[in-house]
Amino acid sequence: MKGRYFMAEVKAIYNSKIVCPVCDSDIEYTKVRSKTIRLIKQDSDFCPYYEGENPLYYEAVICPECGYGSHVTSFSSINKYEKEKVRKLITKNWNKRSFTGQRNIDQAIEAFKIVLLNLNDIEAYKSEIAKICVRIAWLYRYKEETRREKKFLEYALTNYKEAYSQEDLTEEGKLDKYNCLYIIGELCKRLEQYEESTQWLSRLIMSYADPKQKPNIPQRLIETSRDLYQEVKDIIAATKEED
Repeated sequence: MKGRYFMAEVKAIYNSKIVCPVCDSDIEYTKVRSKTIRLIKQDSDFCPYYEGENPLYYEAVICPECGYGSHVTSFSSINKYEKEKVRKLITKNWNKRSFTGQRNIDQAIEAFKIVLLNLNDIEAYKSEIAKICVRIAWLYRYKEETRREKKFLEYALTNYKEAYSQEDLTEEGKLDKYNCLYIIGELCKRLEQYEESTQWLSRLIMSYADPKQKPNIPQRLIETSRDLYQEVKDIIAATKEED
């Protein structure tokens, strides 16, 4: 029609190529085009909600040939010792299958659980295990499967605590210690561990009072932490009144 222009609809997902660092196969994995991502809202533990295709579904990258799996941001970051672990513990029992193309929520959960299996078998950093556990919990939240969501939030909390006490969280790509303190406090609240939640949040708030640490803590994070701390204190007070 004159004066009107029609553009072919751009697909939200597309395949990208990468070499598997474990078996050296040329593989494809599916990504969501950044310009199509529309974030609607975010829960207090950073669980995202999107309009249209959800990029969270595609963050777990799996090699169809050997079964190696990782979060998309760390797929190529695996050492010689870890590769051997994958070959012995994963590839030996792997049934070759593809994970490319559009994923539904159950396929996303399956992919993330394969990543979690890989991380446990290679004895990965607790912070990396926690990151995957919390994402599986979010997927179950989308499905409104509360019991399974809680189970993986508990796994995430345990691993975040160990990461905070055992790891150098200043390393590139890791959740820094201030965000780690916040997420531990938040997960404690979600799991109704209210007193412990206030203890972790207090550490973060006190860190902000230290002139040496203050520049490293985003203002938005400290404001959110203070609000969460007050929310939890109010819950504790209300619970005592009921008793």
